Amino acid sequence: MQELRLAPGTSGLRLFLRRLLLLLFLLLLAFWPLESRALLRDADFIRQTSPPYVAQALKELKTCEQHLQQGRGNREQILLRLSQLCYLLGELTEGGQRLPYYEKGRDYAERLLEEKPHSVKGLYWLAQNLCGVAEVGGAGRALTLLPDIVELLEEVAARDPAYDQAGAHRALGSIYYQAPDWPLSVGDRQKALHHLRLAVKIAPENSTNHLLLGDLLLRLGKKKEARAELARVLSSRRHSVWPLGVEHDRREARRLLAQMQD
Repeated sequence: MQELRLAPGTSGLRLFLRRLLLLLFLLLLAFWPLESRALLRDADFIRQTSPPYVAQALKELKTCEQHLQQGRGNREQILLRLSQLCYLLGELTEGGQRLPYYEKGRDYAERLLEEKPHSVKGLYWLAQNLCGVAEVGGAGRALTLLPDIVELLEEVAARDPAYDQAGAHRALGSIYYQAPDWPLSVGDRQKALHHLRLAVKIAPENSTNHLLLGDLLLRLGKKKEARAELARVLSSRRHSVWPLGVEHDRREARRLLAQMQD
């Protein structure tokens, strides 16, 4: 058998490519936290106002888990609700508490999809909990998870674009906006703009849709449009996560509007 020989310079090219990939990964580790801080999340407001909602969610979580173990009720609905509750708790708790809830919510969504593989709601809540894992689990996990998350959300957006107040388009817009650009990750502000415009068109009553779009427009230098979107946050009446989420988004909109006056 003829011996296989690498073309001259191939080993050097491989070494260069490995070093390049390592450099890109290290850059992602360095810059991702800066992008994550841009997330419109007022931790102080959540800390001060969320305890009653956290207590209520924990109580419901315990009940649903008992029903699941005992085989009571509609198993599909219980798994769905458990995934939703874990996502809610991941959003409303702090620090090291958040990741375990998102991971637990992912597990419940995956169990639902094992039994109902074509469940749009299962796909959506799997994606949402994975978004949480990517946000708080570190740049390495985010780098691995984001392509799968985008694929899940694209399917939900195609099949049920209005679900959770245009949730798939809102999440896609947020990912494309917050993530570092290619080749570090999937970031693409034009794609973000496309999805967030769809979100406000489909669910104009949702405060977060307008907040994310307004913030993105501001970053793109479209101040007049940004001001209009942020003003719409102040008159919005619905939020996809919790009742006080509307007030949370209004506070963020006022902060951004004030920055525009400086």
